[in-house]
Amino acid sequence: MTLTEAQTRAAVTHARFAARRGWPMTRCPYTGTDDTARALTQVWVRAYLAIRPPAPDAVDYSDDRA
Repeated sequence: MTLTEAQTRAAVTHARFAARRGWPMTRCPYTGTDDTARALTQVWVRAYLAIRPPAPDAVDYSDDRA
């Protein structure tokens, strides 16, 4: 399965648009479970995170349980 250049460009463009406007990552338009949708989701998330990386404390990896 290979994405076309147009598909990749559209995913990157939309992700950058969403990130620059501060939209949440959940606005990713690719929600399907087929191979193409999963690949486009990955492209979208990478482009989004390049503009809007998560906060340093967004994920807690400690094993402390209160």
